[in-house]
Amino acid sequence: MTHPPKVSICIPTYNGARYIREAVVSALQQEYPSFEIVIVDNCSTDGTEVLLSELLLQSDKIHFFKNETNIGLAGNFNKCLEHAQGEYIKYLCADDFLLPGCLEQMAAVLESHPTVSLVCSGRTNINESRPLGLRRYSSRTAVVSGYEAINRCLFGGNFIGEPTATMFRKSDARSEFRNDLPQLLDMDMWFRLLERGDLYSIASPLCAIRCHSAQITQENIKSGKIIDDNILIFDEFSKKAYLRVSFWPIIRHKWMMAYRVWVSRQYISKKKRWISLNDMGLEIFI
Repeated sequence: MTHPPKVSICIPTYNGARYIREAVVSALQQEYPSFEIVIVDNCSTDGTEVLLSELLLQSDKIHFFKNETNIGLAGNFNKCLEHAQGEYIKYLCADDFLLPGCLEQMAAVLESHPTVSLVCSGRTNINESRPLGLRRYSSRTAVVSGYEAINRCLFGGNFIGEPTATMFRKSDARSEFRNDLPQLLDMDMWFRLLERGDLYSIASPLCAIRCHSAQITQENIKSGKIIDDNILIFDEFSKKAYLRVSFWPIIRHKWMMAYRVWVSRQYISKKKRWISLNDMGLEIFI
């Protein structure tokens, strides 16, 4: 009888042919003994499936699925969860890649820390030609209270990181990624996981996050969707009884939101800028 893999590396993709081979190869090169690679193609039109055909023949660890219709970003993330057989979920965005030892280090944390519901690591940001710098939750590897991590990220930004920088137990994901959050669906999921347990932050970088003009994040900045997501998440989680709400974190959050509106100013209408800033009492920045 074949035992299910311990870790499912989930790669949701849409028109990711340019980088996905590098992502899959980085997954196959992990030395952790028990994992599968679940690739869910959301109706790509750039030859992603053809490009992956050689790799599919080379390894039985890879399981490829293609949606009949495009079900959106959140839908594709959820479809990955549906197909995953592993106890631990490790997302890998199709334009990112894993560094050596990523699975081994993250899975070891979940094995040895039953109170931890989310693991994150440092990540190296890269562009087409060079590293852009290191980002991480903390300069020290540490266990952090889930409520404390939510408090910090809600008022200060997503220090936890992108899906590629995390791992969690499938059993802890009691709800799906939300379709109404086109940009911050990951941070919302991290918060809900952290309401169930602690965060374990690994200081060293275990993955690389690629920044490029074609990624969805850039589209969401231009459209102002990232602003809408921030307002929605803040309205929901700032009312939680476990949060420590004080003057300066609120001021910092408002300034951060004003900056995001300013960054998107040439792409969004004056009406949208007014609605976003007026809701936070920041209409002087319109």
